[in-house]
Order: sequence, then structure tokens, then C-alpha cells
Amino acid sequence: MSELSSAVFHPPARWRLLAAISVLVLTAGLFFGGAQPVAVGLFTPPWDLLAHASVFASIGGLSGLASGARGWRLLLVCLLGAVTVGAMDELHQLRLPGRSADWNDLAADAVGGLLGGFFLGSVYRWADDDAWVKRWQFLLHKILRVQLDVDDASLLQRLSQPVKPTTLAFVNAHAMNSAVQDAVFFNALMSADTLLRDGSGMSALFKMMGLAPGQNLNGTDLIPRLIRQFHGRPIALLGTQEPYLTRAAGAVKHELEHDRLAAKAHGFMGPDYYLALVRAHQSELIVLGMGMPRQEEVACFLRDSLTQPCLIVCGGAIIDFLGGKTPRAPLWMRRFGLEWVFRLLREPRRLFHRYVVGNPVFLLRALYLKAMSL
Repeated sequence: MSELSSAVFHPPARWRLLAAISVLVLTAGLFFGGAQPVAVGLFTPPWDLLAHASVFASIGGLSGLASGARGWRLLLVCLLGAVTVGAMDELHQLRLPGRSADWNDLAADAVGGLLGGFFLGSVYRWADDDAWVKRWQFLLHKILRVQLDVDDASLLQRLSQPVKPTTLAFVNAHAMNSAVQDAVFFNALMSADTLLRDGSGMSALFKMMGLAPGQNLNGTDLIPRLIRQFHGRPIALLGTQEPYLTRAAGAVKHELEHDRLAAKAHGFMGPDYYLALVRAHQSELIVLGMGMPRQEEVACFLRDSLTQPCLIVCGGAIIDFLGGKTPRAPLWMRRFGLEWVFRLLREPRRLFHRYVVGNPVFLLRALYLKAMSL
């Protein structure tokens, strides 16, 4: 599978124009807002310096984007842009009653400008290595987008009648970000027999590319429906840990009305152990709840090693949900695509990088992909 060659990214002219306008708007906002009485003492030390650095990181970064500069010239433009606007703002303070200029504020502005330059430089570096663009394009083409409820029912019927070992995986914003860095994970996704769209981020990406996103067939909602389709046939739950694994098996039996006891194993065994278990049990549905990217790699191993017809599902946190370890978000949050916010609030340390860092990076990549398609 060929990949795009590396090239130097140059921001489109419309991006540069928009960045220049944004600098002017931010500058006008500083002058107007700073002249208001409410601005006096709005931030107390040292938070006032942090506020300065944050605002001027935006001004510096936008100045650099508007210039089209790269390398050390980019940092210099970001620094000069932030210091110039900062100096004008401090001089403006001298003309206001009861206000004064502050060298510490100007220093914070300069630091913010440099931070904006470093951030923009990082964005340029991953844009230069555009092999990930080809990976995203392959994945977008591979994902099955189900448009109608009747197609949804047909998909469930097809998945529940495998004629050979087959795999089902889901692609969300985190998966797209992970595929950029992890070639093994990307290849595992591409080798899946069926890929489905998961989440509002992917919906937004498809819309940006001018494609109908189809239904949000996330694993947390779809897999319980699949389990019902396999009623009376042997299934296996592979993932999470006790006591949640046993609770999940109980939920399958009592809540999903599956009349056979599921084979189960926690998510920290080797692939050979899982292979022996599902062979002995002759499992026809194998639900993996090990998280990305391990579950996708295990799914490939099982599909290539098994001979009996079965469906191997990469289920993410589904076993945790069934076992009561992780609660679902309220229905209204799910309807608005905000379940990730609910999960982040419950597990901020574990999910901080995935959502707080990962979502903006995903959006930047999506914007870049859109710009390259125009």
C-alpha cells in the first residue's frame, strides 16, 4: 500500500488572510476591552500573566500563520507580532485614568508569542509528513456508512451469519489519530472485514469531505443488538478484569436474554490463550474489550488462526459497560454526541490526552485534509 511522499506544507492564501484579519480583530478587542472599567483587576497576580500569555499565544501564532514563514523566521514573526501588539496595548494603558504599563505583562506577551510559534511549528511538522493523509483517505473509503434503518437491519443480519472467521471494528476520532502514528494499528483496521463509523467527530469529518456520514453505529449500542442476534449460539467475552467480567457475562445472560453461558477471560492474557479458549468453546461471536490498538491486533490474530465461522468484534469499553464498571452518559448527551465529555469528567487522568489533546489535533488534521481536497 503506497503512501504519499513528504512535502513542505504551505498554508493556503485564504488561511493567511483569515489569520491576518483575526489578529486585527483580537487587537481591536484588546484595546476596546482593556478600556472598560470591568477590565481593572479582572485577573489577579499571577493569573494576569497567564492570561496575557494565553491571549498573545493566539496573536503570535496567527501572526506567524499570516506571514507564511517557516523555521526560525516563523518564531521571529510570532515573537514580533506578539511584542508589537503587546507594546501598543501597554502604551494604551498609559492613556487610561488610573492605569499603567507593566514590563511583566509585556514579557508574558513575548512568552505567549513564542509559545504560539512553537505550537504552529509543531502543526507544520506533522503537516509536512503527509503520509497520514493517505492513511485517512484509505480509512474513509473503507468505512461502511449505513444510511437507512433497513440497511442497519440488513447489516446486523449479515454480521450474525458469518461463513468464515470475520472481524468487525469501529473507527472514531481516537482511532484516526492513532492510525497516524501506529502503522500496525492502521493495517489492522484496513484488514477488518467491516469498518463502521463511531462518534460525532467522524460524522463531522465526513461532512467536511462532502460525504453523507450515515448512522452512528458505535459499538456500545450495536454490540448488545448483535449479541441478541446470536441467541442460542456460543459467545465469548474477552477483556476487562474481575469482577466486571463476570458481571458482564451475567448481563448478557439475564438482560440480553442469551440462553448460553458465555466463555470469558480477562484482557491481559496472550493471544494464544484466547485462541485455545474460543476453539474449545467453538465460539461464534467473540467480543474483545481490550481497548485500541491491542484488540484490533488480537482480532487479526484470531481471524487468521481460527477455522470455524465466527464474528470477532473489537468492542472497546463494551464489556466495562455491560459489567457496570463504566456507566453510560445520559441519553440527551448521547443524542448530541457528548458522551465523550461525560467519560472525560469521570476519568480525567486516563482520558485527558485522548480527548483534550486528541480532539483538537483531530480537528486540525480534518481541516488540513479538507484544504488539500479543494
